[in-house]
Amino acid sequence: MVRELLNGRLANTAFMIFDPQGTRKLTRSGRSPSAVVKGRGSPNARPGQADTDKRLDDATMIKEMQRISARYTPADTDAPAVLQDFNSFRQALNVAAADQRLLVAMNVKEKDQPQVKEKLEQVFSASDIVGKFHLNIMDPKVDAKWSSSVQGDTSDPGIYIIRAGTFGLTGVVMNRLPEETDVDEIKAALVVANDEYSIMETRKKYSQHVMAGKRQGIYFENEIGREGASDNRRQSDRQRRRK
Repeated sequence: MVRELLNGRLANTAFMIFDPQGTRKLTRSGRSPSAVVKGRGSPNARPGQADTDKRLDDATMIKEMQRISARYTPADTDAPAVLQDFNSFRQALNVAAADQRLLVAMNVKEKDQPQVKEKLEQVFSASDIVGKFHLNIMDPKVDAKWSSSVQGDTSDPGIYIIRAGTFGLTGVVMNRLPEETDVDEIKAALVVANDEYSIMETRKKYSQHVMAGKRQGIYFENEIGREGASDNRRQSDRQRRRK
């Protein structure tokens, strides 16, 4: 997907805005939100200006996103939320750390999954919950050793609320809710946990965070492996040759 959006190049992120069905491309693609909204050839872009040099302040970005979204009318439906799910708990923990959100991990027996998912669909449709948490549904095979990276009691099945460590390699259990917990109780527990988290967590400064990780020898090996690094080396080689 990333290669398709970046014309064959592999990188860690790519940005584009699609229509609500996820089929029609509404903007160009690029390496940053700024590049998506104000790409090459726009009235505000300087000739030869690189994607990474084009920055939008928050207010301008919000205004542009509102302009695009105004073309679409929200469906009048009570359909439940489509539950988020990651490839693995390991990946979910890392993304939660990067986005500075709490991670909700559903770890229940297979026979109990349908009823717990139904509750979580209602929970994650609530206006005071949307966009504040990440969710991972445990896979017994892929996530067999998930508890080894988490502090706290993980012996019982249930819905776990987890605070990811600074670099997303570890986590701490803030709360565990039994699978029979009702929808309102789950919502209330998430709101309380998020309030506590907002007090404990300070906003990361990206450059300082990266430097701290390098000093401590922190590295996250993702599922893509080293292929992205080789792409970046080829690009650097091309740039050197041009010089």
